[in-house]
Amino acid sequence: MRDDMNRRRTRRDERKEATHRQVLAAARTVFLELGYERATIKEIAGAANVSAGTVLNVAPTKGALLVMILAEEYDAIRDSVDRLESALSGSLIDRLNALVQVIMEAQVRHEELFAAAIAHSWTWTDENFSGTARQMSEAWGAIARLLAGGVASGELRSDIDPVEAAQILEDVYLGVARRARGEKLDLASTSAIMQRRMSLAVEGLAKR
Repeated sequence: MRDDMNRRRTRRDERKEATHRQVLAAARTVFLELGYERATIKEIAGAANVSAGTVLNVAPTKGALLVMILAEEYDAIRDSVDRLESALSGSLIDRLNALVQVIMEAQVRHEELFAAAIAHSWTWTDENFSGTARQMSEAWGAIARLLAGGVASGELRSDIDPVEAAQILEDVYLGVARRARGEKLDLASTSAIMQRRMSLAVEGLAKR
């Protein structure tokens, strides 16, 4: 078997990849059970049954581990949203709410992971999180396409930049997500608030 650069894969390569997966799986479990802030490299090493040095060979910091896990999560969210996009019908706001609901439900399932990312999104003081903002926004690609379609159909104002408008809606989403986390709202309550805020935002983008 060969890798992406057409080099022959060795047993050492396979062991390294297995350890990599083992550490990420352990980190995911520890983050979800303890929360990102309380989790430690020592706890992750224990869960993976490896040394702390081995964990740090996979990623140099706890933040870097979270970013690697989030990359997988956002890939899965983006795939789910993209698949749903082509099957949607109804008004623009109905389609928008359906896509946002998919993103929200995916994040609720692994709340501790995304809560850490959302918390860091206030300042991005940890350089490891510099790519997380891009990953978060890429999951909103279908939203930008939906808004572009609204501009083309005349449902939205012609002077709207769909990418910028999607970023505005993402900011609305993050605000609701922070509130839901802080107030410990359940999914139904969060969904209701999210839909009201999204509707208000889209009204501001609508053609008058």
